[in-house]
Amino acid sequence: MNLEQMVYVLEVEKTKSITVAAATLSVTQSTISQAITRLEHELGMQLFSRSRNGAYVLEQAKPILDKMKSVVDTVQNIKEDAQYIGESIHGELRLSAIPGGVPGIIPTIASMKKRYPDLKFELSESPARNIIRDVRNKQVDLGLIALYTYDMEQHLEGLRFVPIDEGVMRACVNHTNHLAGKKSITMHELKKETLVLFNDELVDSFVGELSQVVGEVNVLFRTNNSEVVNAALAQLDAVTIGHEYSFTHDRSVLHHDFSILEIEGVQRAISIGWVMRDSKSSNLIVKRFLDRFQYEG
Repeated sequence: MNLEQMVYVLEVEKTKSITVAAATLSVTQSTISQAITRLEHELGMQLFSRSRNGAYVLEQAKPILDKMKSVVDTVQNIKEDAQYIGESIHGELRLSAIPGGVPGIIPTIASMKKRYPDLKFELSESPARNIIRDVRNKQVDLGLIALYTYDMEQHLEGLRFVPIDEGVMRACVNHTNHLAGKKSITMHELKKETLVLFNDELVDSFVGELSQVVGEVNVLFRTNNSEVVNAALAQLDAVTIGHEYSFTHDRSVLHHDFSILEIEGVQRAISIGWVMRDSKSSNLIVKRFLDRFQYEG
């Protein structure tokens, strides 16, 4: 067992995908797959359940991965202490994130603030298209976005993209909703439900495609406020649609107030990650933030 294997395992745990983990760590998929297989053989136990839908940590392996994370975090802290000791960073980091992305950013902000007390942060929530625009216009330093994978080259020309996850669209309901006990929902079942939606190009595109398949759907309202969506799910027995990264980082989902459902049918892949101006112009604060996010995420 070595540190590199543990890093690979933890990245796959975080992204639930060997493909995304390989892209994030700049290695081949086979490198990660073989490293995990060797480690599983050495430990005498399987760590992941692997399928075309992703790689998911087995319940019995979670205590092992917790210990791995402790080791990797300790090594990272030692490296940072050695590299950045005495370093003082001042200024402001302007961050913007898609709905559901903010909770996953907070631990990194707290960690950065502890190390660099003079550092200030500005954090906003916005659709991906607005974040990309604001990054281009130098109104945001770093943005957490989600795009259909095949659209990335078109929308991100001249910008740098650091992938952190991938996924597809999901439905989300309050835990008291009659759909809460289901694992999945069909597109024709969605047609019968009242939808409340966040103003987001991915959501709009999916609902447009849904309408082509099943006919006009019942959208009660759209909003730019994710808290309003959450309130509608709880009070109006409505259904919302979004990419799974947003839902899996939502506090209400983590506390089991909401349930996530797979949407049956073929879907386009979605990439989630950080967008910034060309790496040559990325400042020191951005680089340090991304370093910390990799381990706090």
